[in-house]
Amino acid sequence: MRDFFSWSLPLGRVFGISVRVHVLLPLVAAGLILRMVFQKNPDPIPGTWIDMSMLLGLMFFSILLHEFGHCYAGRLMDGEANEILLWPLGGLAMVDVPQTPRANLVVAVGGPAVNLLLFAICGLLLSLVCGDPALRPTWNPLWYPFRQDAAGTVLLYTWSGDPFPETRLGVILLARLCYANWILFLFNMVLIGFPMDAGRMFQCILWKYVGYRQATLAAIFAGFLTALALGLVAIICDQWLFCALGIFIFVACWQQRVVLETGGEESLFGYDFSQGYTSLERDHPSSAAPPRRRLNWFQRWSQRRAARKLLRETEQREAEERRMDELLEKVQRHGLPALSDEERRFLKRVSDRYRNRH
Repeated sequence: MRDFFSWSLPLGRVFGISVRVHVLLPLVAAGLILRMVFQKNPDPIPGTWIDMSMLLGLMFFSILLHEFGHCYAGRLMDGEANEILLWPLGGLAMVDVPQTPRANLVVAVGGPAVNLLLFAICGLLLSLVCGDPALRPTWNPLWYPFRQDAAGTVLLYTWSGDPFPETRLGVILLARLCYANWILFLFNMVLIGFPMDAGRMFQCILWKYVGYRQATLAAIFAGFLTALALGLVAIICDQWLFCALGIFIFVACWQQRVVLETGGEESLFGYDFSQGYTSLERDHPSSAAPPRRRLNWFQRWSQRRAARKLLRETEQREAEERRMDELLEKVQRHGLPALSDEERRFLKRVSDRYRNRH
């Protein structure tokens, strides 16, 4: 699965965070636009593909800001944010934070909070600056954001609920940006289950009361239910993107379950929730082990993956120990003020990790 996510192209670095785009994203975007061009409609409206292009651009711009929200929330919690990946089903933020429920909860909240803030700002501008004060934000998730006629008219609404036909590009752009952020906020808060943001919030809240393992299992179970619900919606509404998202959530939950049971410490998707805690949850093998049976292909794959993970973790731990020794020697020679902010965060993160393990 990591190989799949490595099929990406760099866009650049922003505040030390590398932004990458998966190779499938432009292909899927082009497919959605062409779908509007060749839609089987007895009375097609010219220019609808332009609306789809604008909406997709605004959507992925909002997703990028959403992922930056995760990254800066992680840095606020003395973590590290290194990379953002945009792909057809949204975005993934690679964030390493101290392994505490509070730190991970703040990171999970960071993304939806950005979308809610952008929705509020766009709604305020829509009502007070761009156009008529009677215009209200578009909070109906079933709103049709495309043009209604060949003139490019988009139907907005007033605070009283009356239709408000609009043709000004600036107002339409702001209304669609408002709509995109509202959809993203609702989407991430309704789908309760790993690895969605609401699922991670659910996990962090339970983590404090029942421990990491049971909280993660509950989030995984919620993720399985979410995946099944998305599959059902995809069949009813004939929306293959919902089906793809359901498959992604199912696979993510399944792999997180494997990581949890094999004692792995690294999450495959997004920021890492398990590092430093799953080692406490490993079961001790019994003295009377049953006779070994021939492993099936999935068990052999799981063992190979666990072995590779252990090797990566060992190399990372050795590298961290070497750097820790170098920084401690630097502190001994020049004092604590000689450390940079990044070095201070590294020392705190590594010390917190080892404190949790012991």
